[in-house]
Amino acid sequence: MAWWETFFDDRYLRIYGPLTSPEATQQQVQGIISYLDLQPGESVLDLACGYGRIAIPLAQQGLQVTGLDLSDVLLGQARAAREAGVQVNWHRGDMREIPWTEEFDAVVSVFTSFGYFADERENLRVLEGIRRALKPGGQMLIDVMNRDWRVRQDIQRHWFEAGELIVLAEPWLDPVAGRTGETWRWLEGGEWQSMEFDVRIYTATELKAMIEAVGLRWVTVYGGWTGEPLTPLSRRIIAIARRNA
Repeated sequence: MAWWETFFDDRYLRIYGPLTSPEATQQQVQGIISYLDLQPGESVLDLACGYGRIAIPLAQQGLQVTGLDLSDVLLGQARAAREAGVQVNWHRGDMREIPWTEEFDAVVSVFTSFGYFADERENLRVLEGIRRALKPGGQMLIDVMNRDWRVRQDIQRHWFEAGELIVLAEPWLDPVAGRTGETWRWLEGGEWQSMEFDVRIYTATELKAMIEAVGLRWVTVYGGWTGEPLTPLSRRIIAIARRNA
């Protein structure tokens, strides 16, 4: 079974939830709106939406938001967030099988939710589905880790705090395959728990070639959420593309 089929469960919520600040989420949401010049009433698909961290604030800005994710656990958490006071259309599904055609003004994929699949053709299928789902003239935003930044990091095991948990992270990097990941281990209830993930990491050159290969037009790229230019030291690649027809 692939890592992404079991990773996004209640353990993910307990570990990742405390690591993402409301301020960082707000900055990302405002960046999405600004970069895509989104207007109230426009339709947005949040691909791999998880527990609605981005989808719900987008809906609070007056956008018509649909969230698609494979995890029943995360979608259950998203549906339970009724205190947000907004309507989001939640759908369970595989990002390689996006079921809509010419439905959305924008599709967004944030927090390195692109590049899960070991077979690069499967990652291309995701982009093909995004293109189909966009209306003519619609835009796509993809936010991924910058390979140029990652290969410069000192990749060593380390501990971090996630709420009440103390987690040992054991990162790795395969520069030939262009993949990186981590194994997390922590002691809970007297027993050691573990989970792991790995993703494809891209240079901007590679990402641009894939986007253009499926018929989308590359528009621009940023190195952060407040207009920063992309450099080899940028932690993120935030790419904007458009469907012409």
